[in-house]
Amino acid sequence: MRRTRPILRKSSLLPSGSSAKKFDVTGMFFRYAAFLKFSSLRQILSPLFQRLFLGRSVFKGSDIIGCSVIALLVLAFAVQDVRAQYLPEPEIPVQQQTTDSFINGKLAYTIHRSEGGGDPIRPEPGYFDDLVVSVFQDACLPYVIAEQAPWKRVMEQAMQGARHVIYPTTRTADREDSFKWVGPISRTIWNLYGYADAKWQNMPLEEILASARIGVLLGSAREPYLRRRGAQQLVLVPREDLLLPMLQADRVDLIAIGGSVLRHYRDIVDPSAQQRDIDGILPYRSCFLYMAISNAAPIDEVETLQNSLDKNKKSGQFIELREKHGLSSDIDSAFLRAMLNLDNNGVACLDLFGRDD
Repeated sequence: MRRTRPILRKSSLLPSGSSAKKFDVTGMFFRYAAFLKFSSLRQILSPLFQRLFLGRSVFKGSDIIGCSVIALLVLAFAVQDVRAQYLPEPEIPVQQQTTDSFINGKLAYTIHRSEGGGDPIRPEPGYFDDLVVSVFQDACLPYVIAEQAPWKRVMEQAMQGARHVIYPTTRTADREDSFKWVGPISRTIWNLYGYADAKWQNMPLEEILASARIGVLLGSAREPYLRRRGAQQLVLVPREDLLLPMLQADRVDLIAIGGSVLRHYRDIVDPSAQQRDIDGILPYRSCFLYMAISNAAPIDEVETLQNSLDKNKKSGQFIELREKHGLSSDIDSAFLRAMLNLDNNGVACLDLFGRDD
């Protein structure tokens, strides 16, 4: 079979001398302007450019000037639009953020999905989402699902709105009158985590709080509690997933985070964190977690939701949902005994003084 040689077009050759007045710039416009899709002006100028210039494979000097002018115009507007994307958005008052939804003419509850609820690797958030929805369905109350948002924002929305639901939320004394509560739906042991070989391991809590740089989630219940207990150097972060990197970068000495959340980031998201052992320095508080509901919600509907949750626990659905999401279902464990004991309804937090039981 006879092989054919590829044909080289003139437009693919570079000029070979200083006297050459013609050269190929067919790709110039697309290289510098056409791929910038941010500017609305580009949509107008791009067809004009194509009609005037891109039909030619070789440009003359006069053509280059026109091409460059159009490209610079598009580029200028594109840069302006890109800059606008990175400017901070003006803060919207909470009252404007809270929007009410109606279903069949009845004001519906807005259920804010838990952070990480769409993550297939972390089972707890998806479990809480399913549990809360099942409680609302059994209670026959209308609801809509709101996508995830920063915790501080949804906390403010729930405090200001009429029918907002956030979870799992730590029930503390300073929050008690800000919400109506349904639960408990979980329990957590508050612990300070740091490197096992650090000096904090054998210090009492008061000394740790006085001298350690402690990373904590902005707006979490841990923040005001640690301040009241005497923490002098709290480092606030907007998202929990920032705490582990800050510990690794030596920007904090300890982090106030849930143990299961920490294990997720350490063992799955960032395996390199295993290079140094991270351990609980001191368990200092045990807290029950609840559904926090806007204070304006009718008390009879809140009671209906609590009865629905209690029924969920008695019927075994509570355990079945945990099994479905790969969570512990050992009803003899201290955790599940506490969850299934309806006498714990209304219990908030207890100081541990170094004990984790």
